[in-house]
Formats: sequence, structure tokens, C-alpha cells
Amino acid sequence: MTARILIILFSFLVASCGEPADQQTRPAEDVVIGDQAGGYNYFTIAEIRTAAKLRQRALSGSGAYEILEELTTAAPSRLPGGPDDAKAVAWAEAKFRELGFDKVWIEPVTLQGWARKSAIAHVTSHDNLEFNITSLGKSASTPEGGVTAEVVHFATFEALVAADASEVEGKIVFISNRMARANNGAGYRPAVIARARGHAEVAKKGGLALLIRSIGTDDSDNPHTGAMSFNADGIAAAFQDRTGNDAWSIAYGEKTVGAAALSNQDADALQAIFEASDSVTMHVDIQNLDLGEITTYNIIGELTGSSRPDEIVITGGHIDAWDLGTGAMDDGMGVAITTAAVKLIADLPERPARTIRVIAFAAEEVGLHGGFAYAKAHGGEDHVFGIESDFGLGKLRELIPAVSEDAVPVLREIWRLMGPMGIGWNPDVPGFPGPDLIPLVQNGLPGAALAGDGTYYFDHHHTASDTMALIDAEALDYNVAAYAALLYLAAEYDGRFEAEAATENNQEN
Repeated sequence: MTARILIILFSFLVASCGEPADQQTRPAEDVVIGDQAGGYNYFTIAEIRTAAKLRQRALSGSGAYEILEELTTAAPSRLPGGPDDAKAVAWAEAKFRELGFDKVWIEPVTLQGWARKSAIAHVTSHDNLEFNITSLGKSASTPEGGVTAEVVHFATFEALVAADASEVEGKIVFISNRMARANNGAGYRPAVIARARGHAEVAKKGGLALLIRSIGTDDSDNPHTGAMSFNADGIAAAFQDRTGNDAWSIAYGEKTVGAAALSNQDADALQAIFEASDSVTMHVDIQNLDLGEITTYNIIGELTGSSRPDEIVITGGHIDAWDLGTGAMDDGMGVAITTAAVKLIADLPERPARTIRVIAFAAEEVGLHGGFAYAKAHGGEDHVFGIESDFGLGKLRELIPAVSEDAVPVLREIWRLMGPMGIGWNPDVPGFPGPDLIPLVQNGLPGAALAGDGTYYFDHHHTASDTMALIDAEALDYNVAAYAALLYLAAEYDGRFEAEAATENNQEN
């Protein structure tokens, strides 16, 4: 018996307990699902039944897997400015039209383009041992022909910051911090600083290049890429000065160096060499391309609200992806889940009260450019609720509200449709509606997070293994079920959601 059938049967049994006989004989998709302690305070029984039907239809086959397969086949390498970027935009626009959304359009997103060219590293002091590396996103190049120098090892980014410049000057820096595995991805933030800001610290202290242990939880030979940040905000790109001298960020004038990530297998090997040797020298040659100013696009599909069309519920995922794999997990999956959820709502006999917009955001990986461009163009509109899909592998873990205390019970009532599926309820941690929604959240957008499972997500994050081989169709349907119910009820809710009060904790997250 499949997991999907078990979920449907379990949902039916939970809903049936304690109900009158006439309710127990209704078809499973027509039963009001949720804990039965009390009625519904914020939604009508008809609205709850419609949301339950959406959920059941998704569990029976949402079409998300087919959408994702189409995307990764039509445009497998979706780095902004790359050869498949325009293909991805054309595919998404055509797909939104094919699915019958009321309005479909694209909006330009302009940024500095970057592309990797080549990256090699070998240990000249130990039999010319070659390592598997990949350039970090937006990295400058080393001087043509690379650099050969002594390597200095730091266990953490903080140790590099604390080091005297004399320890770094004229050397290649290796940072070996290891990311911890956690189902909520909690190990990412303390580890990723090495990738984000290591280059600037090395450049400030006169170093020649940066190598880091990949920011990932695997023990494979796949290096993980990911964007570097500039002046601590991660929005600009960096390129090498054309004279072949020091490299500088065009956008901010910040000094930088060529930077790359070692696979975690090779990082272990290099660390072992350091433990057995007094001195290690390496040759590192990192070459990347400045594409100049490029234009890509946000792709927007809309279901126009039936009675309150000026009030907008926003959802989506980012369509760009790093070029090592096909971006099936990060974040083609998010685009497919939210698109399939909105398609199910579009198939209802009537539109919900509010407008629902699904957006395939551009250029998230290299600096949230699509999210900022959307907020600039539409920030004055009435966005009443937002949620993005951009984390996790497999089935969703829990619903986390990102609304005011007064609105938390509304989301808990919606969650009653998800609890029988096995999705938890967690109002005790700050909710994060999604990275591309950050500019809107900063301006007061309320929303929620349907938290994914990060246990194995960072084994494949930003690597060549991020392909359709990771994706389970049944898990996609499960996730679409939760998104469809949530988006529909958020669009039907008669009241106003308010944003949660700013605290030191949720500002940091």
C-alpha cells in the first residue's frame, strides 16, 4: 500500500471520529479534515471542504513532477546570463499560459552577469596531488596562469579574522569549517560565512586566493558552489581588474581574491596533509568570466480575485539555479510545487476572493535580484500574505506562522487540514516566508513557512548531484497538497493578516 493511500485513509479516519453518520458516509475528499475539538471560527464549512478537496486532489496526483521534469529538460542550466536562462524564461511563461492563469507576464531584472570558466588546484609539495574544486559564485579570477604559494590553514572564518595579516600575506588560505547536519538546516548559517565573506578577509590581509571546505553535509567528491557576498550584503558581483592586478568588486569597490570550494572528500585529504606536514604549498588557478550587465526576467502568473482583486496572496520559487547540476531540488522543485498548487485552485469553479500570484523569481542565487526587482515594481500594492517554497528535500515537516499573535489562530485553523498528513504545527519559532520575499517582509508582509526537511538537503545543495534523481513524485504531491490548501484559504479569509512584531530573533533570521 502506498504512502499516499495511507495518508488519505488516515485523514478520513481522523475526520470521521465522532461525526454524525451522514458525515461518515461522505466521500473522503468531501470530509472536513482536522482535529474535531470545536468548529471553525475563521472559515466557513464550505471553504474548509473546498480546501480539503484541493488537498486530496493533490495527493492523488498534482502534476508537479511533470512540471519539474519539463523545466529541467528544457533549461537544465539556469544561471542568469547563461545559455539556458532565456530558455527557462520562455518555458515558464508558456507553461503559465498553458495552465490557464488569468494573467501572465514577465518583468525585467538587471544585474551584473558572471560565469565560471575553469578551476584547478594541486598540492605541489606532495606529489602534485590534484583536488576537485569549483569556483564560488561571483568569484574573481586569479592572475592568468594561477598562483603558487604556501597554504595557511584556519579551522574557522573567525580564526581567519583574528589572525594577524602577516600570517596571510602572500599565501593561499584554506578554511576547513564543517557544516553540521540538522533537519531544519541550522548548521548552514554558522558555516556559510566562510563562503560569503572569506574572500574579502583574505584580500584585506594580502592573501592570494581562498579555498574552503564545501558548505555541505555530505562526504562526497562533489564540490558545492554558492555565492560570495560583497560588503556583507550579498547583492553585488565581483570581477577581476582587466590589468591583471588586484581584483575588485565593480559594484562596491571592495577588494577580493579568486575563491573556490573543495569537495568535502578533498578537504579531509588536505586537512590530513596539514596534520602530517610542517608546510604545504599549492598551485591554484581560478578563471571566471565577466558578462557585464545582463537582463533576465521574473515570470508572473495570476489568478484574479473574484471580490477583492486588489488584495494579493503571493507565492512561488526561484527559477534560476547553479550550473553544476540541473537545479531540480534548488529550486525547480519550489517553482513546480507552487505552480501546481495554484493550477489546482485555478481549476475550481470559482476564483477565491483575493488575487493569487505565483512568481518564478529570477537571479535569487546571485543576490535576490528578482525579489528586489519585484518589490521595487509592486511594493506599493496590497500584498496580504506570502509564502515561498525554497528549502528541503522530500516531505514538508511543519507549518510555522509569520504573522501577528492575533492572526496565529487563523493559521492554526488552516493547519488542521495538514495535521492528519503528518505536518506539524510550530508557532514557537520565527517564521520565514522565503528569501525572495525578504524585501516585502521588510515592508510588513505577513505570511508563513511550510518548513521542508533539511536532513539531506545540504548533501546536494549547489552541486552536480542536484538533478531529478533526487526527486520523489509522491513527496511533491504531498507538498502541493499543503500549499494548495493554505493558499486557497489565505485568499478566502475575510480578515486581514498582520505581520509578526519585529524581535531581535526574527530580525536575525
